[in-house]
Amino acid sequence: MRQRPEISVLMGIYDKSKNVSMLRRSVESIQNQSFCDFEFLICDDGSSKEVKQYLDNAAQKDPRIRLVRAGDMFLLPVKLNQCLKKARGKYIARMDGDDFSYPERFQKQIDYLSKHPEIAFVGCNVNLIRNEKIIRKQCFPENPHIRDFYMTQPYIHPTLIFRREVLEAVNGYSEEKYVVLCEDYDLLLRLYAKGFSGANLQEILFDYTIPMTAKGNRKMRHRWNETVTRWHRFREMGLLPGALPYVIKPISVGVLPEFILKRIKRL
Repeated sequence: MRQRPEISVLMGIYDKSKNVSMLRRSVESIQNQSFCDFEFLICDDGSSKEVKQYLDNAAQKDPRIRLVRAGDMFLLPVKLNQCLKKARGKYIARMDGDDFSYPERFQKQIDYLSKHPEIAFVGCNVNLIRNEKIIRKQCFPENPHIRDFYMTQPYIHPTLIFRREVLEAVNGYSEEKYVVLCEDYDLLLRLYAKGFSGANLQEILFDYTIPMTAKGNRKMRHRWNETVTRWHRFREMGLLPGALPYVIKPISVGVLPEFILKRIKRL
């Protein structure tokens, strides 16, 4: 491996569980990539002793794993920015501790970026996982436009590989309080506002774990965060007042009964 790896993989963890089987599966899916010229930066501030012990052992066995621990980084954007500061790679890849990357993910994404210099970052289609079972596949637009962000985000954050310079152009992840749990949505809209655009490989290269229920991990304050984020980013891009209904969409969804949401999704 060269002194400067081709890819820096960023993972932020806040895992209080004693069972590390899912985390192990996630980490090993990166270690087992067919494209092996990477470093793997993991920040686990606030995790359980079992998680810390597992990561310590994994880092001892694999020199590509670099642990980032300042002791006071508990929010995901802070963790990712700290990893980004220490990253040396030409490309920046994301990964989460409860997901799974297929062995050819990195190779196919790097090949795509090499052939498409106009593309700033690339993701892929995914299988959605609940209770460790595939419930359905999720496909995204191959070349999302800004209007694809109106209803929902047209990318899965941990599937993405970025050109390093585009993240540096927007100073990485925002650490504003209003972006908590929507830091990825905020980042991608800031990239689009700068004139960058991304793509999704039209094949499944990733298993993405989703919550137990449709609203399971979205408290109203987090929906408010997304509303504020949409307001800032859509206003920055001159999309208001036309896009105002989509600004309030997270709050509107939050007050609807779940059975109505399921009907709307089916339609």
